Amino acid sequence: MAEISKVFKGVSFTDSLENYFALKNVSICQFLFFLDIGDIAQYIEHNFYSDKDWHFRYDAGAMIKLAVVKFFRQQPYRKVVLSKEDAWLLGFKEKDGVIQIPSGGTLHHFVKYRLGVDGVDKIMEMVGEKITRFANSKEAKLDSTPLEASRYDQHSDFNPHYRCKMNKAHITMIGTYPVFMTHTNGLAGDSPQLTSHITALLKIKAEIDEYRLDGSYDSFLNHAAIWYKLKAKPLISLPIDAVINREGELGRINHWVNKMWKSGGSKHTKINEKLKFLYKNGRHEQVGMYLRNQNLKDKTFPDSCKLRSECERIHGHMKNTVKFDVRRVRKDSRELYSKINLVTYQLLLLTNLQNHIKPANSFERYI
Repeated sequence: MAEISKVFKGVSFTDSLENYFALKNVSICQFLFFLDIGDIAQYIEHNFYSDKDWHFRYDAGAMIKLAVVKFFRQQPYRKVVLSKEDAWLLGFKEKDGVIQIPSGGTLHHFVKYRLGVDGVDKIMEMVGEKITRFANSKEAKLDSTPLEASRYDQHSDFNPHYRCKMNKAHITMIGTYPVFMTHTNGLAGDSPQLTSHITALLKIKAEIDEYRLDGSYDSFLNHAAIWYKLKAKPLISLPIDAVINREGELGRINHWVNKMWKSGGSKHTKINEKLKFLYKNGRHEQVGMYLRNQNLKDKTFPDSCKLRSECERIHGHMKNTVKFDVRRVRKDSRELYSKINLVTYQLLLLTNLQNHIKPANSFERYI
């Protein structure tokens, strides 16, 4: 367990997160003191802050941590109140013997206008990359979860499957750790979101062996994209009436590779080389057919119920930890606040991971 040296009111001492294990109702500010996001804060300050030297600015890292406090405690901006000690724990600086504490309006401006969706997306990406380094699992999962709206909401769609008005969050997890999310309306299809998630996994340099998805993502193109771009095995749930596709059989693979011999195809190469060759030459669907056929023939192919139960367990924990719905949120702010609540959960998770706390998804002692 890492120890941190700190000086408060002229007194120097060391502290460790381990010292708070036996305590209940520990301030979330004390917990966040042990979170290291210096590189993220520096990026935000350089890319989302004004370049005017005369303009007063709060420390970006402290403002991000204050946003985590607000969304973890689920308080309105005007009711976010910090003691001097809490402000110091978050990283706010002392000037002329006084610690500068931002108002609720300043925090609102930072979240909605200084960061906005682009800034929150960048933080999500950078935190996701950090989480990936700590993840022991080589298994990724993608599933959607409802962001419930009021039954009287005029801007949300009624989804007959979930039987409520809602928006959707599409979340990729590595193991049980969320690393990326996209936001859509309540009736949007799941499959079109996969491209964004593959791009995000490449950006955060995720090294995975398997990518598990439910049947709503079942398509030849999705199978092929996961295999080729992520170099991972696509494990997409298949319907009970799924059939073997003839174009995905080895004989047809060899036929098309041989047919394109002028482009360098050879039926004597290994199957992976043949599939890569076909993908590079535009035969994406055929590659997907072969991969889907292999899953269909595999008697040990995982059951989709297990995938959904694990995803729903983590999604449920997120909804118990932060406000993960769109009730009483303006239409034009829903994507921003859905994503920043996910980032809040990510940063809490990262604090435990950086300090080697297990289980990493446990935050019940903090208030």
